[in-house]
Amino acid sequence: MKSFIKNLTFTKRQIPIPADYRPLFKIGHVILILAMASRSNKASLMKLHFLCWSIKSEQNISQVTTWMRNNFRSDYHIWGVEPTVNRAVTYAIAEGLLALNDGDYLLTDQGMNLYKLMKKDKELFQVEKSFLESIGKNGISEGTIKELSKKFI
Repeated sequence: MKSFIKNLTFTKRQIPIPADYRPLFKIGHVILILAMASRSNKASLMKLHFLCWSIKSEQNISQVTTWMRNNFRSDYHIWGVEPTVNRAVTYAIAEGLLALNDGDYLLTDQGMNLYKLMKKDKELFQVEKSFLESIGKNGISEGTIKELSKKFI
């Protein structure tokens, strides 16, 4: 993975940062989402936030699975928006893994190559890969995300 991430530097801290807050961990999530659960490997920032939140825990995965099963008909849909996703997207663009295209984020060829390496590793992001695979490219549309977000804006 080092060949893909060249220009980033990090400062060692005395207290370990939880994995979910580490930029490379979140970049991995964003790349998986774009490659596995987004049409044309492209998604809005809101969809990235929604799916990053959904794969954050088993409980969130279960909640989103229930919402999908009910075609998002329940009245209550709320999810987290985390600065770590924004930071990961910024770093991924800087490293050439993503590109901004008409307001959406697109997986580049370099990003797709990293996804292929991540996909080969059977131990890396097992739960996340399984869930995103179950959603598929057409499971949650941008239209659905827009409708859900309108309820809370």
